[in-house]
Amino acid sequence: MHISKLHITNFRNFKSQNFLFRPGVNTIIGENGSGKTNAFFALRLMLDSNLPISASKLLENDFNRSLGKWQGHWIIISIDFEDLDSSEGASLLAHKVEHIVDSSSNGSYYFYFRPKKIFRKKLYELSLTEEKDKDKLDSVLNEITLNDYEASYYLRGSADFSKEEVYKELVGDFENINFPNPDDEKMDLLGIPTSQIFLVRSEIKCTYIKALRDVMTELRRSKQSPLLNLLRGSTKKIMVEDTDSITNQVNTLNSTISQLKEISELAKKIKSTLDSTVGFTFAPNVSIRSELPEDINKLLQSLTLWVGDGDDSELGKLDELSLGGANLIYITLKLLEYEYMQPYEEKAAHFLLIEEPEAHIHTHIQKTMFDNYKFQNTQVITSTHSTHISSANKIDSINILCKEKKETYVCHPSNGLAIDECKKIERYLDATRSTLLFAKGVILVEGDAELILIPTIFKSVYGLSLDEIGVSLINVNSTVFEHISNLFHEHRIRRKCSIITDHDKSLIPLDSEGIEETELVKKFRNSENKGEERKQKLDSYCEGNQWVEAFYAKHTFEIDFVLNENVQPVIQTLRKIYKMNKAIEDSTALLNSGDEIVVGLETLRLADKVVGKGWFALMLAEEITYETNIPQYILDAIKFASKHIGYQHFEKMAKYRIYNSCDSKDNLEFNKLLGELSKEDKNMGNLRGLVADYLDYSDAFFQLVDSYGDDQQC
Repeated sequence: MHISKLHITNFRNFKSQNFLFRPGVNTIIGENGSGKTNAFFALRLMLDSNLPISASKLLENDFNRSLGKWQGHWIIISIDFEDLDSSEGASLLAHKVEHIVDSSSNGSYYFYFRPKKIFRKKLYELSLTEEKDKDKLDSVLNEITLNDYEASYYLRGSADFSKEEVYKELVGDFENINFPNPDDEKMDLLGIPTSQIFLVRSEIKCTYIKALRDVMTELRRSKQSPLLNLLRGSTKKIMVEDTDSITNQVNTLNSTISQLKEISELAKKIKSTLDSTVGFTFAPNVSIRSELPEDINKLLQSLTLWVGDGDDSELGKLDELSLGGANLIYITLKLLEYEYMQPYEEKAAHFLLIEEPEAHIHTHIQKTMFDNYKFQNTQVITSTHSTHISSANKIDSINILCKEKKETYVCHPSNGLAIDECKKIERYLDATRSTLLFAKGVILVEGDAELILIPTIFKSVYGLSLDEIGVSLINVNSTVFEHISNLFHEHRIRRKCSIITDHDKSLIPLDSEGIEETELVKKFRNSENKGEERKQKLDSYCEGNQWVEAFYAKHTFEIDFVLNENVQPVIQTLRKIYKMNKAIEDSTALLNSGDEIVVGLETLRLADKVVGKGWFALMLAEEITYETNIPQYILDAIKFASKHIGYQHFEKMAKYRIYNSCDSKDNLEFNKLLGELSKEDKNMGNLRGLVADYLDYSDAFFQLVDSYGDDQQC
């Protein structure tokens, strides 16, 4: 039995979202504040017997902010189960059909936080009136307080609340003032009401491990310690004769300790003091005795782990272990507890909820732990910021939380993709490339030069890193572009993905009369043909998908860079490449020739033949300054992947550009005027006008701002 879907309506970050899960390990990833903890709390409301029933009494701020007026609306959480067995707990949840035994292996469980029946009745009666009076609706809604809400649990529901029409039918259409009759609840959709929440919880095993956990305290607690839970199961295997032998030894030890001379004398002193202070009539009789527990279960509670941080370290007490080692042991014990205890606990299902298992754990261990552990009997749901853990997961078991202003939506990266396609993507998503799962925007490039230089140029020219604007730049082979970009789609990850590649237009003329068909001409002709094929294929692939777009260097990255008035940085690299002055002078002369063909060919020669494109890019990166010119196609690609950025980003860019381009007097004056702008006046129009007083319109600031256009959200 496992959870296949979690649906959340109107709860905190989530307006109406589905989480999809698989057997085994599942991962929820997302930026800070995207709702990972909220999703875990929703799961715990349904599954965790350690969560008090009072937790189901929600608050006003638990309603999604996009609702505006929360009164009258419902918070709905539902869980779909698959592969139910014949246990009593599974039978409670299963969708049974009369006269058919084991008719379904699927089940469902619903939580409704909704107005009490008296107010739902008022809304229904209002919807029966001929005139749909909005003022009267507001009047009824304004009467409703949080005390007028109730929490209820239903079994075997079938309503899909992710569909707006279903919500309107079962909860109400607030716009058109149509509400259902609470006396005629549709049980086939809402489910069967139950007061057996504790019974359902008692039929499953669920443990929640919070993110900021005090591992040392948890391991010491007798009730929660996973070590003692495992030992409690072990006591059932201890033979009776072993238990009797241990009990006899404990009794002997207790007697020996109690009869120690020092202990007997202390007992006499206590008795003497009592007699002298209280009097013989009222003084109680006392004795000091050892009470080491005879019961095997209590005795095992005295056991503790002795640990070390590696094979070559000495064993010591738990307090001496590193935080990472303690976390690793704690999680391992929890996993073992679930697997080991099942024969002794007849539960319908076992669930382990872990927030940020990577806390204090070395990166190699993160990946290895979740890559190697085989979860046979337990469904694990984790949240993580770790690319190592996410890269170890299959993409069909990953839920990505994408944060917007008033809500978070959940993306399923494998939705609609064939199994073979998913496997290809998973093989390629190592810990570096899997950062694209966490990004607000993605740029795919096909070479080391782009990977090295594009982030360097953007940071040097604008003072912000690509990471700072939430963009991941990923180096992939051009043959993999389509596989990786398949993740970005309306039905999968709704994030913008730019593809940067070369059009490979020939730098030298190919169609002139009398041109000699040299090896160089053949090479350029072949590259141009392949480049055109690539462009047509990519353009066709991107057509109709608003989330993916391709951007092309006219020739190649190196040629387009140097021909964009960036000759000087290339010349600066020559002394790192050559030791002989003659070679430096010859190359400098070619680069300063002013002939685009000559300049381009010399740059290609340096990159391809002399040092290699990767090393050339590393050398060139050291010469990049704020005066470097960024080719327009690169800016367009960055813009497409970062439409989410706003005014504050551009304000920081403006300060950076003016700081580097103007004198200290202008800097002070600009910052003073900027500081005097009211919050309402801080918009792109005013910022653009203010910057124009200090920078020419040819400046890189305006080049970038203009590429975003007027529709930029600022």
